[in-house]
Amino acid sequence: MPDLGRIAIVLVETSSPGNLGSVARVMKNMGLDRLILVDCRADLTEEARQRARGADDLLETALRTHGLGSALKPYNLSVATGSRPARWFERSLDPREMAAALKGLDPDQQVAIVFGPERTGLTNEHLQHCHWQVRIPSDPKFPSLNLAHAVAIVAYELSRGRSEAPSSGARRLAELGQIEAFSQDLEGCLKEIQFLKKQNPREIIMTLRQMLARASLDDRDIRILRGILRQWKWYARSNSEG
Repeated sequence: MPDLGRIAIVLVETSSPGNLGSVARVMKNMGLDRLILVDCRADLTEEARQRARGADDLLETALRTHGLGSALKPYNLSVATGSRPARWFERSLDPREMAAALKGLDPDQQVAIVFGPERTGLTNEHLQHCHWQVRIPSDPKFPSLNLAHAVAIVAYELSRGRSEAPSSGARRLAELGQIEAFSQDLEGCLKEIQFLKKQNPREIIMTLRQMLARASLDDRDIRILRGILRQWKWYARSNSEG
């Protein structure tokens, strides 16, 4: 399982300063110290600092960035949280299952756990950047959790999982930036052969992205796939010139 220092909590479009502080506090409780704020709509107010209760340093050192895809580029695995159904995820895990699944990765792999806006949760646009989905079991009559509570449950399972024995044969995944670059190259090739002129091109691209996510690609996989695309482009140019 990745070291807790290599696991980031990613908050997308957070609007409440109080939630920022509460999330920072529970992260510190559970030994997590990497916080990323994507398109954050909340300021570090006095309320945020009061809710942090000694975890102010996490708020001060939090990375603020624009765009979830950009924020996730250095990471090897991204995990979406929430209950929004998305058919391209092979399966949904509960937080304990997720922690157990992470034991299959090398300790130095970079993992991002992504939480959506308080009002809407993660949208389909956000979900296309994620490999796994985690759902916190709750009463169907009242399923919505407070953001900080959701982070607390996931962080607890991550903290609990670090004391368990690591699995053998741990994997090293490619960085999401590498996979994103390949996805963009693939999209360009598919446009060139007019494959994406068919119905719902956006849906096709999102499905392809999730196929790549399910494949759990490593560095060598990506090098081979990009080599195939380079050869494809060379062959296409050679034939057009002839």
